[in-house]
Amino acid sequence: MFNTVTIIGTGLLGGSLARDLKRLNLAKHIIGVCRSQKTARAAIADGVVDKVLNARDAVANADLIVLATPMQSMVPLLADLAKDIPPAAIISDVGSVKTDLYAHLKVEVPHLLPQFVLAHPIAGGENSGVAASKNGLFENKHVIITDTIEAPESKVSVVAEMWSKLGAKVMRMSLQEHDATFAKTSHLPHVIAFSLVNYLSHQADRERLFDLAAAGFYDFTRIASSDAEMWRDICITNRAEVLAALDGFKAQIEAIRDDVESSDQAAILSYFGEAKTARDAGLLNKAESMKKAGS
Repeated sequence: MFNTVTIIGTGLLGGSLARDLKRLNLAKHIIGVCRSQKTARAAIADGVVDKVLNARDAVANADLIVLATPMQSMVPLLADLAKDIPPAAIISDVGSVKTDLYAHLKVEVPHLLPQFVLAHPIAGGENSGVAASKNGLFENKHVIITDTIEAPESKVSVVAEMWSKLGAKVMRMSLQEHDATFAKTSHLPHVIAFSLVNYLSHQADRERLFDLAAAGFYDFTRIASSDAEMWRDICITNRAEVLAALDGFKAQIEAIRDDVESSDQAAILSYFGEAKTARDAGLLNKAESMKKAGS
């Protein structure tokens, strides 16, 4: 499918993409760009990529360039590499925020927009780095391609075909719909998990609290082990949508607080029952299918 694919950032997503492209023979050469020599050595030793080069050399002959870096690094990186990127190369990404990325691309490197297909695989985990990458991460997972007026359908179809060959389910969304959706379903839960862990860690008896925490606590806060830099960038680049989601969640917390304060048993039962019904009706089936896909 490709002669040379360059992946900038060989962590969980970038490394997993590299592994699958090699495993399925979708690229003859996989070139990695790594943040450190330690990561570079690990990526080579684990067979994640064929070779590691500096960014300029890595993109010079690429058919496909995938950005798998923190969100705020992407555009400065592209601006620095713009003269080295072949005109025929397709550029894509695995980022979680699209409106801000597109806006900065339009200002900083508008001439690259006809080459750029914005994509977001809905896959990952709490672990990060090349050691966390694995085969088959994207099987049965959604990959969102966000439409822009600049990217031609011919390039979009190539990126969509690649993800489909990796077993992913490709969807198309607008930039705004994407960011609003994942602010609620991904960005907000991560902020809540980080906040809950910080709340407990600042208690005087924090060691005892963590020692006595049940499995539900660890399940709920698992994502608080996610890469802090990545999630900082997501909150900054999707600021308006994350704030809107936080405000909506705050209203829910205030509502149940009022019910608890007034000992309104009927209201509390109704609140919890409504949530259980909603989860059992849809999210539970989704959770079970995700477990089976990951097993």
